[in-house]
Amino acid sequence: MSDRNAASLVATETMGVSRSLLVLSNYYHPEPTGSAPPITDLSLWLAENGYAPEVLTARPSYPKNAVYDGYEAGQLDEEDFRGVQVRRVKSFIAKSRGIVGRLLSETSFALAALRVRRRHQGVICVCPSVFVVLIAPMFVSKDGRVAAIVHDIQSGLAANLKFGVGGLLTGALRLLEAWSLNRCDTVIALTPAMADELRGIGVRAPIEVIPPQVNVREIRPIETVRGARALAVYSGNLGRKQGLDQVLALATELMRRGAAIDILIRGEGSERAGLEEQAQREQLTNLRFSDLAPREALSEAMGAAVLHLVPQAPGGANFALPSKIFSIMAAERPYVATASPGTPLALVTNEAEAGLCVEPNDPVAFADAVEHLVADSAVAARLGQAGRRYVEATVDREVVCRKILATVG
Repeated sequence: MSDRNAASLVATETMGVSRSLLVLSNYYHPEPTGSAPPITDLSLWLAENGYAPEVLTARPSYPKNAVYDGYEAGQLDEEDFRGVQVRRVKSFIAKSRGIVGRLLSETSFALAALRVRRRHQGVICVCPSVFVVLIAPMFVSKDGRVAAIVHDIQSGLAANLKFGVGGLLTGALRLLEAWSLNRCDTVIALTPAMADELRGIGVRAPIEVIPPQVNVREIRPIETVRGARALAVYSGNLGRKQGLDQVLALATELMRRGAAIDILIRGEGSERAGLEEQAQREQLTNLRFSDLAPREALSEAMGAAVLHLVPQAPGGANFALPSKIFSIMAAERPYVATASPGTPLALVTNEAEAGLCVEPNDPVAFADAVEHLVADSAVAARLGQAGRRYVEATVDREVVCRKILATVG
């Protein structure tokens, strides 16, 4: 934290009154995965600490690609959500979650947001959505500050995950992304590796590395119960960048070995129907699907697993960090990730000593690692405990949210 930001934060806290703060994000409560949970928690932390934030967001639709029931007619376009003033705007929802569909949806949200623009002293905007970052400076007052939190580097994901777009479009997206981020006072990257990627695409604005926060008091560890069959869980969005075909390949390999291990995939997303059809076609009796657990049952849902699975499509590995790993650590459970050395996911895993990493698209190595943690409860417990210590020390919401606040203080 710079001396200037620290001084500004102290002055703001001394007054006991918030500056005018806006959180500008496509994604927000009640969306259960992606950017919405940490951004919702950030706004709640601001409210709990007397900063009276406003949130400008879209009607919730992620990851279902349809506006949620109870929001579709604008019933909750204006809401006081636990002390946070939330304004939702109607925007176009693309049927496809490919990059073109996403960009159309994000452009629609940006245009709708501009129609209700009001100036604030501090603006925190969120990418994914290069267009949110693009318009964020239009919401800041004179001498105000804009901070952009980068959860995904969209141009990198588009180029490397082959979202059906050519080099010309991804090149234009890269230029727009860099130009938009350079208009911000501070850019927040989740890891040093992501900061390096941002500099590589031309971002010259100051970059701070601040991981996504976890409320370690909300997610509590529960005792591991080992039955006749162990349970490994993937929980989160079911999209292309998650590389969930690797989980089906893992299920196939575990069945071949006769392993007493079941796999549960929890979540929604563009890939779920195809994954379910494939699992049924291949008769993967050790694999089942369910919806995400409600927030109030999060500890029990995560604690039901002996270990968690964190697959990642290798093409997008340098441009995103699955924030779910921090919730897994908070639940004091180990995980197995498919991540090559040097990628953000592998670097954080090694630093925390909270899980095992195997090369992507290697179902034999994936199954070996899963069976190892199921068989060796002492190793699994050691990794889980190390993860809990790591999140308490480095990504607890009190630590992270104060750092984010300082960037607009």
